[in-house]
Amino acid sequence: MSFLSLSISAQISEYKIFYFSGTPKLLDKGNETALVRDSYISTKSKLKVPANSYVVLTNKQEVPMGISNPGEYSIADLNEIYKDVGNSNLTEEFFDYIANNMIEEDKKVRRSGGVYRAVGDILKAPFDEAIFIMDTVQFDWSNPNEKTLYLKVYDIETWDQPYNMATTDSTFTLVYDPEVFEKGKEYAWTVYHGEDHPQQGTILRVFKFADDEWMQEFDMQLDEIQNGENEDMNHIKTIRLYLDNNVYPVVE
Repeated sequence: MSFLSLSISAQISEYKIFYFSGTPKLLDKGNETALVRDSYISTKSKLKVPANSYVVLTNKQEVPMGISNPGEYSIADLNEIYKDVGNSNLTEEFFDYIANNMIEEDKKVRRSGGVYRAVGDILKAPFDEAIFIMDTVQFDWSNPNEKTLYLKVYDIETWDQPYNMATTDSTFTLVYDPEVFEKGKEYAWTVYHGEDHPQQGTILRVFKFADDEWMQEFDMQLDEIQNGENEDMNHIKTIRLYLDNNVYPVVE
């Protein structure tokens, strides 16, 4: 039994998949497999990072390293990358750099429609399938010529419109109202040039205000992260929690 344990552990490197966006893969004996969060990379595998992908690894000391350059990386390659980090680089700025890259890469994936529905030309924020944990949220869209547009919010079960508001602005602050919205229920929004219903094919972005049960689970995970010993790593783990749960706005 001990020999088997040693054999298995010898095949596992110290590098763990902390975060990824795009379509990176693991290569093992010619086979490609998708990455899995918090899993270790086998010593016999290679990390394949295609264009428009981003991977954050951590080592046994929980030092993060972001990889965005396309290519295939063996364990020996990863060892060399970590040598370049060095203890002298483990500053708050270094961890902030990794965290900001995670946020920016996530935005790129959302804009490209990689794992989310395609987005419209003028809608900026919130992103599709956003979950709001605050009762006040800013909506943004493009309207450089200050044309009269209509911000529309739909109850996607009944297609009633709690909002169909004419505006020449490019931003609106939506405030939770229990007489209008139900927490935990999905709604949709868009900005359209006419007061009537948008034409078929117009993009709608879905959102919801988090309900108490969802917030309780989220807060438990957040508390667990914030009890960690490394404050800089706690920050990166918090960013990942927000991104994984589609929370808007993302904490920075």
